[in-house]
Amino acid sequence: MPHEHVELPSRRRMLGAGLGAAAGITAFGAGSATADARGWRRVAHRGIRPDDPDGRGALANPRRGFRYEMSYNAVDLTSPWPNEADHSPDAARTLETLEREYGPGANLTQLYFYLWEFATTDIPQSALDNIESVFRGLRAKGYAAVLRFAYDDGVREGRRYTVQDIQRHIRQLAPLVARNSDVVAVWQAGFLGAWGEWHGSHYQHENYPDAVTAIMTSLVAALPPGIHTQVRYAEKRDMITDRSILDRVGFHNDYITLGEGLWDYYVPENPGWQRYLEVSGARAMDGEMPWDKGQSADPYAWSTVIPGLAAARRLQTLRWDSLSIVHNATVTVPGWKAAEVREQEVRDALLPVSDGYFRDRRGRAVARTHFEYLRDHLGYRIEVREARTAVRGDRVDVEVDVVNRGFAAPKHTRPVRLVLLDAGDSVVAQADTGADWRSWQPQGRAETDDAHTGPATYTVRGSLARRGGAVRVGLALPDPAFPARGRAVRCANASVRWANGVNVLATV
Repeated sequence: MPHEHVELPSRRRMLGAGLGAAAGITAFGAGSATADARGWRRVAHRGIRPDDPDGRGALANPRRGFRYEMSYNAVDLTSPWPNEADHSPDAARTLETLEREYGPGANLTQLYFYLWEFATTDIPQSALDNIESVFRGLRAKGYAAVLRFAYDDGVREGRRYTVQDIQRHIRQLAPLVARNSDVVAVWQAGFLGAWGEWHGSHYQHENYPDAVTAIMTSLVAALPPGIHTQVRYAEKRDMITDRSILDRVGFHNDYITLGEGLWDYYVPENPGWQRYLEVSGARAMDGEMPWDKGQSADPYAWSTVIPGLAAARRLQTLRWDSLSIVHNATVTVPGWKAAEVREQEVRDALLPVSDGYFRDRRGRAVARTHFEYLRDHLGYRIEVREARTAVRGDRVDVEVDVVNRGFAAPKHTRPVRLVLLDAGDSVVAQADTGADWRSWQPQGRAETDDAHTGPATYTVRGSLARRGGAVRVGLALPDPAFPARGRAVRCANASVRWANGVNVLATV
């Protein structure tokens, strides 16, 4: 279908306050509409406010935000940890237990599969079937996985696997992961050492560049399109001699304490800091705090509340996509839920302020909690600012202005599509604009000398064939590989109607 596309960062438009008072409200209440002399009908949109319906709830979008954690022995779907109360071989049931135990607000889960029994043999079909059944459970609940495979669980004797064993297992797992990539946010490097954290493996493969390169080259070759992998340490990524694969390799920090502990290396004083800054802008980033002493007798447990606003600054600086709320769940997470933060504090911290986020519909100031703020701004947060339409003969020209109020640019590929819907919300025309939403950058990094102005506005343009009668104009960001079962992205606007995976912006 013929279409025109331009995507440009432009000067932010001053849309003014009190949008609901403007003339020309559209039939479905999508925002205020005006017309200009050039024939454009302009519909202004606003963000989600605390007193909007579900304004205090999570905007669950794919591959970003808070996450839980689940672990399975692939051999029989038991837990590696004795007497784990929140475990079930039924993944959907496990997720329901995690929701009750840790509260709502997540739409991801760390998903470990331990291959201890098969460390030096093929993975049998029965174990592969078990893994696939867990993916089905995630799909049924609308979750995606931060996926990791490992052999050593820190409980049983360490296994003596080789690079060739790991490569064989990657080849076996690749088709399974590809079939289920709609529920995979990232496939972490894993495999080596206790919990797949790349320390303490029997042959110390993680310390040899040739072994690291061989494993990572095999893993990147196995990644489904648009999905990244992650390693824990900058020095391990730097060992990879095949530089052509590095655009798919991000980081995970498994000990976030803002530098207060000995094992948080993601701090400005660390030699790897510059690498974390460079890589995090375009590659997937994940992490977790340590267990606290209410959860674990581990000597590395951490039982001091990690300050929420300082954590937000660090995570925004490193363009974080996802974070565990299972870790430090009896100390820091309750502290975040109890601590309030106000708009000026967030601005003073050089962090993003979403449109209307700290104001009710009457414009009165409203405090948020640290938990809410982190939940809502990890990863991307796409807001529509204005939609413009013009009927020109048998076509509808469309322009849509968007901003990214999140911590990070989107890290995975996804089409940016303009659509026309009929009165029953069926798509009657569509155009893939060719826009790369991964270029929709957030505002500057809080802990650097970046410019700390608001994020740029990006304009998506297209032209669609009109087929008579009133139609609605929408913006769609569907799953590219699985449009029928994959999750689409919902914009962070109370004034945008959500219909069958489409952000409905205006009527024509």
